[in-house]
Amino acid sequence: MVYLARKKDGTVVHHTSKEAMKELDGISKPEWEVTDAEYEAANGLVRYINGAFFLGKTEAEKAAETKEANDKARVGFLKSQLAATDYIAAKIAEGAATREEYAAKIAERQAWRTEINTLEPKSE
Repeated sequence: MVYLARKKDGTVVHHTSKEAMKELDGISKPEWEVTDAEYEAANGLVRYINGAFFLGKTEAEKAAETKEANDKARVGFLKSQLAATDYIAAKIAEGAATREEYAAKIAERQAWRTEINTLEPKSE
């Protein structure tokens, strides 16, 4: 079992021994108990949110992680599309083609760059 309690400063402490909780943190009675498996499944993430212990990530945190992963995948795809069409710039630069011939693809490439700029995190 994993025993959980809050310190006076609001931080959550966890122990696998009630005696250790008493000796190390001065807390004589845990406020919540979870199995070792539950604690490990949550990667040891336990917080006190809105008056209750919360084990693991919130739905909002999970959604944010999913969005971030999806955004990274989309950026990777868009960059591969740009790389696959880089030849157009070379053809135009060498005079082998005109901008008019590739106007639609040039517009598409610009749209890809714009989307990449909206999806990539801004560096500060």
